[in-house]
Amino acid sequence: MNNSNESTRQQTIDEKRSTTVKDPKFDIVWEGQPAGLWGRILTALHLNFTWYKISKDELIITKGFFIRRTDTIELYLLKDPDMKESLWQRLFKVGSIRIKVDSKSNSSRAGSIIILKNVEKPNEVRKLLRDYIEADVMERGINYFDRV
Repeated sequence: MNNSNESTRQQTIDEKRSTTVKDPKFDIVWEGQPAGLWGRILTALHLNFTWYKISKDELIITKGFFIRRTDTIELYLLKDPDMKESLWQRLFKVGSIRIKVDSKSNSSRAGSIIILKNVEKPNEVRKLLRDYIEADVMERGINYFDRV
């Protein structure tokens, strides 16, 4: 039994490595830019240099023009994606998604909150992110125990 689990695990790792090497886009399932009023103006002027991407196992945030910074965080480290829409955001049909980083992880971002600002169709993106977080946690066989 243990040998078959190890074989399945190794097969999954090999599949992920082969697709990552062949396709450097990392199997992006969603990508977007801030799209509020200011975001739309910057995008129209080709000056919006922030990108949010969700792959099958990472959240990728790229910012900057002269100095471009790409932050990635593994999905299994993320918890509880929430959505917030102000009145102005509702007028422009955008919202912000807040995601907590697991406080018990060894990541340098442990316990912090990541905010994806002014995302179009925020409810759909939040649901997609939640589903991919859950799938990554299940694939890795991670169990969370809540303290009472």
